[in-house]
Amino acid sequence: MGGELMPKTSTTTPRTTSPELATLAQRFETWRAARQRGERIPADLWQAATEHARIHGLNPTAAALKLSYDNLQRRLLAGAAPQRGGRTAPTFVELPPVAFTPGGCERGTVELVHTSGARLILRLPDAGPRDLLPVVQLFLRRRA
Repeated sequence: MGGELMPKTSTTTPRTTSPELATLAQRFETWRAARQRGERIPADLWQAATEHARIHGLNPTAAALKLSYDNLQRRLLAGAAPQRGGRTAPTFVELPPVAFTPGGCERGTVELVHTSGARLILRLPDAGPRDLLPVVQLFLRRRA
C-alpha cells in the first residue's frame, strides 16, 4: 500500500454530440474567428442555438456552443432572438363581418392570445369597443 495511487475513473458518461450541434458549433467558431471586437452574435446564430436547445437541452447546447447559459435561457424563454435596429411595422388584418345567429356565440366575449402564450378572455356583454380598447392595448404591450 505504500504510496501507490489508484487509477482515476470517470464518474460521468461521455456526452455524444449530435451532428447538428457539431455543425452549429463550427458556425459559431467561424463567426468568432472573423468577428470584430464588441460585435454581437447574429440573430440567425441565436435562432439556431435556441432551436437546438429547445430540442436537445439548454445546458448541453450552451456548453457546446460556448454560450452563456443565462443568455441562451433568456432567449429560449422569449421564443425568438430579439431584433436589433428597430421594430417591424404592425400588420393590419381586416376581417369580414360575420353574421351572428341568436345563441350562436356568446355576446360580449373577446379572447386574446399574446405571442408569449398569455391568454386573456373578457366576458363583458354590455361593453363596447371603447370600453375594451384600453384593456386590449394594455394586454398586447410588449412584455419584458
